[in-house]
Amino acid sequence: APFARRRRQCATTRAMRRRQRGGGMRVFTAFVVFVAFAGAFAGVRGDAARGSRATLGAGRAREAPSGEVKEAARAGEALRWVMESPCDVYSKSFAVESGEVLRRVTVGASERACARERARESGKDSQACAAYKDVVAKIRTMSRDDVITTLRLVLHEACQSAAMELSDPEKRSAAEAEEFVKDAVRRSAEEEATAGKSSANPWGSNEEILARQREEKLAKDEERTTGRGIWGWSRDVAQFREFSDAFGDTLSRDSIQVQERNALMDIYRRTNGANWRRRDRWMSAKSYCTWYGVTCQDADAGVTFVDLRDNNLRGDMPQAIDELRMLQGIDMSHNRLEGRLNPMIGELKALRYLLVRSNELYSNIPAGVFRKDSALVHVDLSDNMLSGAIPQKEFMNLHNLRMFNVSVNSLSGGLPDVSKLPMLEVFSASTNSLRGELPHFERDSNMRFFDVSKNLMHGTIPPLPVQMPWVLFDVSGNSLSGELLPVEFPRTLRVFSVGNNNLNGSIPLTFGKLPYVEHLDFSSNKFTGMLPSTVMRKPSLRYFNASQNALEGELPQSFYQGEKERSAMKLAELDVSHNRLTGELPRALVELENIRVINVAHNKLAGELPSEHWSTRNLIRLDVKANAFTGRVPPSLATARKLEYLDLSQNRFTARIDLSVLTIPTLTHLDVAGNDFDWTNVAKAGASSPAASRARQDPSRAIKPPRADEL
Repeated sequence: APFARRRRQCATTRAMRRRQRGGGMRVFTAFVVFVAFAGAFAGVRGDAARGSRATLGAGRAREAPSGEVKEAARAGEALRWVMESPCDVYSKSFAVESGEVLRRVTVGASERACARERARESGKDSQACAAYKDVVAKIRTMSRDDVITTLRLVLHEACQSAAMELSDPEKRSAAEAEEFVKDAVRRSAEEEATAGKSSANPWGSNEEILARQREEKLAKDEERTTGRGIWGWSRDVAQFREFSDAFGDTLSRDSIQVQERNALMDIYRRTNGANWRRRDRWMSAKSYCTWYGVTCQDADAGVTFVDLRDNNLRGDMPQAIDELRMLQGIDMSHNRLEGRLNPMIGELKALRYLLVRSNELYSNIPAGVFRKDSALVHVDLSDNMLSGAIPQKEFMNLHNLRMFNVSVNSLSGGLPDVSKLPMLEVFSASTNSLRGELPHFERDSNMRFFDVSKNLMHGTIPPLPVQMPWVLFDVSGNSLSGELLPVEFPRTLRVFSVGNNNLNGSIPLTFGKLPYVEHLDFSSNKFTGMLPSTVMRKPSLRYFNASQNALEGELPQSFYQGEKERSAMKLAELDVSHNRLTGELPRALVELENIRVINVAHNKLAGELPSEHWSTRNLIRLDVKANAFTGRVPPSLATARKLEYLDLSQNRFTARIDLSVLTIPTLTHLDVAGNDFDWTNVAKAGASSPAASRARQDPSRAIKPPRADEL
C-alpha cells in the first residue's frame, strides 16, 4: 500500500506539470489521472470492504438479527460504502432505502466529516462539527426529503475533499477539483441507473429491488390494457418489419444491437439521464429492450417505440435517433429539450409518431423531416420556439398524415394546402404568424379539427362541406373579412369560433340546426341584424359569445319548455355585451342550472331584474353594467356562494339594497356606482345582521354608504 501510494503521487505530480504546460490536454489528462487514482484506490479499499461485507453477511446468517439490528447492520455497511466512494453515492436516487437507514448514514457521515475536519484543524471544532451537532439534534424530526438533502451536502463536501487530495493542495485549484467532482458524479450516475443491482449493494436487498420491478411491470401492463392513447386517439401497436429492410443484409444481429444500444446511450447522456424522473434499468448490462420507455419488436433487438414524455429530459435534442432504424414512434413531449430537429429523422422510413411538444426547440422545421413516401401519421411540434415557414412542398409528401400540430411557436410564411391531404383529420397551427388565405376544403376531405387561430390570415371564410366530419373550426384572432354564408353546416360540428376578426353581415340562423353544437364565438366583429335566438335555445350549447358587435333585438324569453328541458339545458356562459339589445333580462335565463357567466353589459336592456328563482349554485360572474335596469337588486343573489364578479353600475336602481348581497364572501369585484340606491336602511338593517358582524370583524370588508358627491 505505501508503494502504491507513492507511485500514485508521482504520477499525479507529472500529470499536473503536463497540465500546466498543455492547455488542450487539460481535461483529458485530469480524467486519466483521476481514473488511475480511482482504480488503485478501489483496488486497495475494495478488498478490505469486500472482506468486511463478507464478515457482516456471515454474522447476519449466524445471528438472524431482529428488524432493528438488521437496519443497524445495513446502515453500518452503507456508511462504509459512503466514506469509500462519496462521489459515487452522491448521484444516487435513494429510491428504495428506508428512512431509518438514511438517518443513520446521515448522522454517521456527518460525524466522520467532523472528525476529518477536527484532525485537519488540530483538534479545533469546525463548521462540519457544528453541522454534525445540528444533525444529531434534528434528525428525528426531519422529513425523508430533508434527510436526503442533508446527506447530499455531506457527500458533496467529502467528494470535494477527495478530489483536492488527488494531488498537491498547493498546486491544485478549487475549480479543478470541482471538475473532478462533476466527472465522477456523471460517471457514477450512469452506473447507478442499473436495474437489479448486485447483492453487495447495501442500499437495498434483492427482494426489495425485485418487488419494485414487479410493481413497474404491473403498471406497464395496466397501461397497455387500458389504452391510454399515448400515440394518438388509441393505443397503437408496432407493425412487424424485417430487420434486413431497416438495417440491410450486411449487419449482423450483434452489430444491430450495438448500434441501437449506442443510440439509446447517446439519448441518455445528451439529455441529462442521471436526473430523469424514471430511468429504470437504463445503462445497465441487461437488454436495452427492458429499459424504461423502450419497446422492441423482439425481446432483445429492434427498437420500435421510445416513450420518455414528461421525464425531465434536459439538453439538446438527441441527434442519434436516426440510428434506431426500426423506430416507429418517439414521444419526448413535456421536457426541456433545446436545439434543432435532426433532418435525418426523415430517413426513418417506419416512423409514424413524432411527438416533441412542450419543449424549447428552436430554428426552423427541416424539410428533410418530411421525406417522400413518409410513414408519419402523428406529428406534434407544438409549444416550442420554432421559426421560419412550414416546408410546403415537402409537407405534401405526408400522404398518411392524420394529425399535425405546430401551435404556439413563431412560425411565419404561408399555410400549406391541407385540404389536399386525404387522410388529415387534425391540423392545428394556432398562435403563430402565418399568413395567407384559408384553404377551400373538398368533399372527400377527412378534416375534423382545424385551428389556425391567432395568426395573420386574411380573406373570407369558405363554406364547410356538409359531408365532412367537422368537429372544430377555429379561425379566431385573424384579419378575415366578408360575411358568413347562410348555408348548411356539417351536422357533426361542435365548436365554431370566428371571434376577433373583421366579419360583417348577420349571423346565419342555420347554426340553430346543428344538433351537437357546444361552443359558438362571434365576438369582436362587425355583425349586425337580429340576435339569433334560435341558436341560443340549443340544449347542447354550453358557450355563446356574440359580444363587441352591433346586434339588435331581444334575448329569447323562453329557453326551454318544461322542467325536463330546463334540466337538459347545458348553457354555462353567455356573453352578449357591447351590442344594441333591448327588452328585459329573461327569467328563463337566470333559472338555468348550469349557468356560470351572464354578461349583458353595455346594451339597452331595461325593466327589473328577475326577483326570484335565480340559479346561483354555479354562478361566478354577473355583469349588467351600463343598461337601464330599475327596481331592486334580487336578495336571492346573496345565496351565490361562488360569485366572484358583480357589476351593477350605471343603471337606474333606486330601491334599498340588501347588505347580504354586498358582503358575499367570495366577491373579488363589486361595482354599484352610478345608481340611485336607497342607503338609509343600511346602518339600521345591517347593524345586527351576520353580514354586518363580519364587516366589523374584518374592517377591509366594511361597506359604507357613498357620499352625495360620489354618486
